[in-house]
Amino acid sequence: MAHEIAKLLLDDATTVSERKKATQSALRLGMPLQEIEQYLDWLELRRQSLAEQRPCQPPAEEASPE
Repeated sequence: MAHEIAKLLLDDATTVSERKKATQSALRLGMPLQEIEQYLDWLELRRQSLAEQRPCQPPAEEASPE
């Protein structure tokens, strides 16, 4: 259960400061550093993949001229 909580903290962290705090919390929850690093690497790949799948279009209100 503690590792799931740690993963949620890591997943929510977006800035360097937030990631540092989330990593420290994950370590305190007993998650090994190697597992934290692997999870952060996986998150980065997942986020990159999702970003590549999204079309680069302006929001709907800007897309149609009035």
